[in-house]
Amino acid sequence: SWSVDDMVSKSSFAHIVALAESPLDENYLYAGSGDGLLHFTHDGGATWQKAELEGLPKFARINQITASPTDRNVAYAACHNFFAGDFKPYLYRTTDGGAHWTSINARLPKRGCTYTIAVDEVDPDLLFAGTMFGVFTSNTPEIHWVKLKAGLPESVAVMDIEIQREEHDLVIATFGRGVYILDDYSPLRQLTPENLDLPALLLPVAQAPMFVQADPLGFSGVGFQGAGYFSTPNPEVGAVITYFIKEAPKSLKDIRGEAEKKLREEGKEIHFPSYEELKKERIEEEPGLLFVISDSEGHAIRKIRKKVEAGLHRIVWDFRASPVVPVSLTPFDHSIPWASPDLGYMVTPGKYRVNLYESQGQELKKLGEEQIFSCRPLNNTSLPPADRKALDEFNRKVAVLARAISAADAHRSHLEGVLPYLEQSMLSAPAFEDSWFKELSEIRTRLREINEELNGDPLLSTYEGQARMSLKGRTDLITAALWATTSGPTGTYERAYREAREDFGTSLENLKETDALVHGLEEQLEKAGAPYTPGRVPVWNGE
Repeated sequence: SWSVDDMVSKSSFAHIVALAESPLDENYLYAGSGDGLLHFTHDGGATWQKAELEGLPKFARINQITASPTDRNVAYAACHNFFAGDFKPYLYRTTDGGAHWTSINARLPKRGCTYTIAVDEVDPDLLFAGTMFGVFTSNTPEIHWVKLKAGLPESVAVMDIEIQREEHDLVIATFGRGVYILDDYSPLRQLTPENLDLPALLLPVAQAPMFVQADPLGFSGVGFQGAGYFSTPNPEVGAVITYFIKEAPKSLKDIRGEAEKKLREEGKEIHFPSYEELKKERIEEEPGLLFVISDSEGHAIRKIRKKVEAGLHRIVWDFRASPVVPVSLTPFDHSIPWASPDLGYMVTPGKYRVNLYESQGQELKKLGEEQIFSCRPLNNTSLPPADRKALDEFNRKVAVLARAISAADAHRSHLEGVLPYLEQSMLSAPAFEDSWFKELSEIRTRLREINEELNGDPLLSTYEGQARMSLKGRTDLITAALWATTSGPTGTYERAYREAREDFGTSLENLKETDALVHGLEEQLEKAGAPYTPGRVPVWNGE
């Protein structure tokens, strides 16, 4: 019997702290104690047998036992001897129902207690181990642990692991009361030694649920709740495309540097590169990855560029076609909570395909095999298939019109930006023609009228409170509202499209005529020897 002192000091260790039941056979149970004992039963607990774990120190803790979801005779035990100041890993596996246990520490770091272990239900070789210093995984019959690093602090203690088996999410709990989720770890099943030897691999894409993410706090993120309101971002909405690059291509400069380093280590002479070699290094284009997403008929919908980096990576396609607004190289400012980046329309549910290419200079090389995947609605819309098809056709028509109207407005703005240069060039020209100033004034007037047609009359809005909706306002109404929902077009949207389409032709013709006037004025200035203005090529007679 124990004294009171013994009970106080040992009671927290000498009891069962780990219990596991085989999901395949309720009679197969495993129990572990806080002082290093592990017992098993094959008859539902009527009789228990003690197991021996070779190499496990006396009184070490059997922290967790995990029964295999695919074989009732297989189980895993994560143990540690932390309370004795021993930080070594102690992982074990049994393949005979608990009678014999073998160490599966393999190449785990020698310093790092092991607290938890999980196993995949599709690939029984895919294991996850939580240690004092992060999460490790192995997916081969012969255990080979590799650390999972992306997004996880380097030295975090992982105390528990759970697998959400419907979504294939890896959920871990840390000693610091943190929870981390690896969203859909299923691509790890494909990283076999054979696949890892390939130069590149495009992994299967899981079925993607389509929906428009809500902003319950008013705007994206925490809205106006302030910095003290805790929130962590959800995974990006879209089809998750996972790919593997064995080795990033090396530049000519990198290749030369490695060769020179080798010569230096061998004590050999290093020759200075020639001008031609340095020239090739300077003009060499950086390689990149190009993802091409197409519909079931092979029509390209979206192209995404990424930098080439070795390892396993992911991109997310947000179910949208390419934006139709004019191209801008200015990054979107996410600091403005009520602003949102320009988006294309959302495609309809169905089958899609993705191909991966490596681009460098004029060469485009295909990497990996094409992957076909499906996108499905999240069952929060009542649109029948026929209406979805009509919605897609309407969105496509709107996209064509919106692209033309926004492009026309951008070109109008470009012409307005050219006018100050033309005026200054007139003043600096070695000749003088009063017709130049008349033409410049006419161009200004025409551009102002076109601006009012495309964007509305601000003066009329000020004096009457509301002006007639502009051409661009009609298409913006559709793209801002309809493209942010899974519902079909309303009568208002259809009327806005019809009116914009009917009126845009006249505005476009006016813009073309004004553009011709600008080019005509530029030609006159060039013949007169006026200084250069943006957009015109100089004329030279060879003298």
